Amino acid sequence: MKTIILCAILALLGVSSIAEADELTSAFLKKHCIRCHGSEDQSADRRFDTLAGQIKTLDDLERYQEIVDQLNLQSMPPEEEVQPTAESRAKFIAHLTQRITTAHIELNTSGGHSVLRRLNSWEYRQTIGELLGINVDVWDPTEEFPEEVKIHGLDNNGAGLVTSGRLMDHYFDAAEEAIQRATEFGARPASKKYTQQSPFYFSGKSANGLPKLFKPDRYRFIPDTPYTDLYGRHYRGGHIGFKPLLQQGGVAHSGTYTIRVRAAAVGRVHDYGNALGDFRNGDPLVMELASVDRRGSVESSGNVSKMTSLALIELTSEEPQWFERDVFMEAGYEPEVRFRNGPLSAKRLVRLLTTKAADKPEFKPFVGMKAGTEKANGVLKAYQGPRLRIWEIQIEGPHVETWPPSGHHSMYGNLSLNELKATTIAQRLESFAKEAFRRVPVDGELEPIQQLVARKINEGVEPLQALQLGFQAILCSPGFLYLNLGEGELDEIALASRLSYFLWSSPPDQTLLNLAVAGKLRSGLSTQATRLLADPKSDRFIKHFIRRWLDLDNIGTMPPSGFLEYYRDNLETAMRNETETFFRHVLDGNLSLREFLDADYSFLNRELALHYGIEGVEGNKLQRVSLKGSQRGGMLGHGAFLTASANGVDTSPVVRGIFVLEKLLGYTPPPPPPDVPAIEPDIRGAITLREQLEKHRQVATCAECHRKIDPLGFALENFDAIGGWRDEYEKKMPIDSTGRLPGGESFRTLSEFRKLLVDRQHQFKRCLTEKLMTYALGRELEIGDRPAIDRICQDMADPQKGLRDLIQAIVTSESFLQN
Repeated sequence: MKTIILCAILALLGVSSIAEADELTSAFLKKHCIRCHGSEDQSADRRFDTLAGQIKTLDDLERYQEIVDQLNLQSMPPEEEVQPTAESRAKFIAHLTQRITTAHIELNTSGGHSVLRRLNSWEYRQTIGELLGINVDVWDPTEEFPEEVKIHGLDNNGAGLVTSGRLMDHYFDAAEEAIQRATEFGARPASKKYTQQSPFYFSGKSANGLPKLFKPDRYRFIPDTPYTDLYGRHYRGGHIGFKPLLQQGGVAHSGTYTIRVRAAAVGRVHDYGNALGDFRNGDPLVMELASVDRRGSVESSGNVSKMTSLALIELTSEEPQWFERDVFMEAGYEPEVRFRNGPLSAKRLVRLLTTKAADKPEFKPFVGMKAGTEKANGVLKAYQGPRLRIWEIQIEGPHVETWPPSGHHSMYGNLSLNELKATTIAQRLESFAKEAFRRVPVDGELEPIQQLVARKINEGVEPLQALQLGFQAILCSPGFLYLNLGEGELDEIALASRLSYFLWSSPPDQTLLNLAVAGKLRSGLSTQATRLLADPKSDRFIKHFIRRWLDLDNIGTMPPSGFLEYYRDNLETAMRNETETFFRHVLDGNLSLREFLDADYSFLNRELALHYGIEGVEGNKLQRVSLKGSQRGGMLGHGAFLTASANGVDTSPVVRGIFVLEKLLGYTPPPPPPDVPAIEPDIRGAITLREQLEKHRQVATCAECHRKIDPLGFALENFDAIGGWRDEYEKKMPIDSTGRLPGGESFRTLSEFRKLLVDRQHQFKRCLTEKLMTYALGRELEIGDRPAIDRICQDMADPQKGLRDLIQAIVTSESFLQN
């Protein structure tokens, strides 16, 4: 009986709610929405028969806004239902939009903003680097930090940035090491020059105590020439160490060093066929300069515990040339020269040359010979294929511009060790905290830290150690770890931090702070945004935003398998750089957002161009390349976009379709209702993937979402799991990439699909605006942000407006200026 009464009450409520609505709203909902979203059926867990006739709450506002959004997307009503005419749809959208705008004014929402937001790992890394003058590209203080929680792909959402006990332990350790790295009370290090000429291998007494890399074996031998040849891509026969620095434990000081190598590329063109594996005949040879840490290493790792790649240099001439690079090396590290794209490991090279190239006269004496030093050395000496030839290596440095470094000065000022006394220590703590907190400490904020340091000194702790403990406490305090922007309208200092962490991922510089103190930042936000975007530090914004927007970390968690060229040609790095360089190009030129959808150019190096099937591009550096005449255009053709939307092995139209919806069109399909069991459709008799999904769509609970998802995914099916073009699947089955969008438009080719996306560029512009705004605010958008988003999108409808205009509109919006 209670159930019956409850149902009756709900039914009455539904009738009264619809009745309260104006005539146009009530009639439209009853005709096109209530059958699937009423008392008997709540598709996608949405019910509109109980929708309030008047917009009086935030919940009402969100539900009405969702109806408008679905109608704008032409996702609703489903195609099998009665469709409104284009005129009635437009009339109803305009009507509801006006009601929503009025409701925004009446409700004046401002709640839900995050007052405190912890720096995420990326921001912490950059902040520590700038504060203490540490090269965090080489040393990553967050390497052991727990992975950040991602909300809708972004890792700077305050709601997900919790601070666990485990993370605090890492903060203590990172702060301690950072302080030690930045402290330099000693004399300015003198620049020294070290030289080593071939040979780079040693025997007898001169080899005592050296790792295997420095000793002859089957794949390394002391040459009777003034040069040493490298043959393979691994440490046996593919690396050269640097004995002068090995013997002194690596470079004594972290800093910039100049590495010079006299080298040549020999035998790039060969006639050994597939005996050299996947090496492309005639390719330039790539010499890699690396810094390695041998401390704690074992022989199986090539006597290297850690390695940092410093530079990649292409060689094409057989005549020796000097190559020079300025690189940053950590104290304790030493240089190595490596054959980055060597054909094979030397061990495998010897085996294949005496089997697959056994008919060559130079190898006949070794065919059938027992494996050993004589055979391996003989084959390699006779080998005439690609070899990286090295005559001499020189190292000079460190090159020190200022001493002591900036980080030391931030902590200790001009004090010497003898000047560290109670009064000066208190002053240094206050000065450092002001810089670390990005504001003046509030009254009493430093008192516990000051007391800690004083107590330690009274206990007999050395003043330097006690002061460093105080610095460590500052770097582990909320003032440093959190962005506390206050509530309501941001003050100028808080605004400086929000702007700099949006576009630099690091603290505001002195220019921003000076403007903030003078009360002039708010009026000059557009100018300052332009200045920050022109600074190289804005590369951090581009790199991290793209990484999160397009889920590029998926590439690392699902590394491609079965694609040799992906690793041989270092395609992951090239793909990431392509998209980052493209974004930078659109930003610097203030180009239209439409470029992301249909640009007929991109930025490729030789290897990525060949992967895309484009000939004539030379060099390892990215360069602008026309895509006219190819199947690619816009971000849909970027390798990073296509690889991140696959699983590393094969592709799925469903996965890629959802990826396009979420990343480009700003729509996330709802998950199946939790109380509805998963239904496995009967796909017997279905041969192709398309046929399987068509059968899947026959299941009622699957049909509506897949109607939106599948066409977008099938449009990209000609791209394999790493973005290479294909006309058929592995089993020689042709690919059908045709489709029909929910609005009824059909496409037969990828270019036609791109044109349909361009027709929907307003959806993309809104999508990108919302993602950039979410990233800038460090929180999820709420209904109160909708007017600001709407105004920006209306402004961006002007075809003359570009990406830089969009970012300036965001930083001057009401949402950005409030907290």
